[in-house]
Amino acid sequence: MKNLAIFFGGKSPEHDISVITGVYALNSLKKADLVVLPIYVSRSGEWYTGESLFDLDNYKNLDLKKLKRVTLIPGVCALYELKKDKLKRITAISCALNCCHGGDGENGNLSGLIELSKIALCSPSALSSALFMDKNKTKTALKGIGVKTLPSIVYKDKTITQKQLEGYEFPLIVKPNFLGSSIGIRKVKNYDELLSALSYALKFSSEVLIEPCLENFTEINCAVYKNSNGDIVVSECERPVSSEDILSFSDKYKNGTREFPARISKKISDKIKETAEKIYLSFIERGVIRIDFFIVDDKVLVNEINTVPGSLSSYLFTSTIKEFSEMLIEIVKAGEKEFIKKQTLLTEYKSGILTSFGSKSAKRLH
Repeated sequence: MKNLAIFFGGKSPEHDISVITGVYALNSLKKADLVVLPIYVSRSGEWYTGESLFDLDNYKNLDLKKLKRVTLIPGVCALYELKKDKLKRITAISCALNCCHGGDGENGNLSGLIELSKIALCSPSALSSALFMDKNKTKTALKGIGVKTLPSIVYKDKTITQKQLEGYEFPLIVKPNFLGSSIGIRKVKNYDELLSALSYALKFSSEVLIEPCLENFTEINCAVYKNSNGDIVVSECERPVSSEDILSFSDKYKNGTREFPARISKKISDKIKETAEKIYLSFIERGVIRIDFFIVDDKVLVNEINTVPGSLSSYLFTSTIKEFSEMLIEIVKAGEKEFIKKQTLLTEYKSGILTSFGSKSAKRLH
């Protein structure tokens, strides 16, 4: 029986949402033919495991002292307990699922460590995670495959001159460049509000994105994953309903409603699905992603791409825990197949250079 590690939590403003995603995935797979290992990443970045992590109620007052602090070691596909600066092997790990929203969990750092540890990663790679965590570079990448996005300015300071805003008119949207869940986003109607929004967004991210504020638009979500046969599975389109000008954190996770399937024309729905599949095939190797779109005057624009979507976008594909479990198993199998395939690649090349390149030759390099 294979051991599947599920990572969630993290040093991120999206920590709590990640806990919900992770615990949901854990319990959905309890009856699967897998040994599921919870790995909770605390708000300060330490990793823990323990049976109490399966119960969401325990997170209201989580006692970390009752859990085992754990870690991975590059090159070794196993989980180790870290106790008094000593390592003790707990168990082997065959594969891993990333449920960490934002921070080091979603920016590629965690994915890279999992892959370095010779564990089959069943979520997007370090490369694609890092790329799509950066909203500005996402736009550049999508332009390369002919997918349209909003124009924007990327900024790193708390002040900006009117000249630097040339070509942009108020109202504008200001958002952290390296964050999700609508945290830190503000609509600004004048220059003073812009400066305040820049200062606020820079508390969450080292870079800020400034975009035009759309009017008379529709926001649509669509998710994609690869199954064990290598087929691309695309969800129906969803329209999240906002209570304000922009979709807020509360709309997404507390009081929001949604229209599913979205009441849009078949032509637009097909265009969104085709674009979602094109993005997946161009950049994503495995796992599930959700793509957020804008529809403006029948034009389809990509807003952002989430490589660790909330609840792993289960609500766009399934309606029962059993169905979600089956979906996750397909994603895990697909990740394992790709991992096995990569193991056949050559990682050595007998150059003979070290034999002929002695210490005197090495000194000439300095």
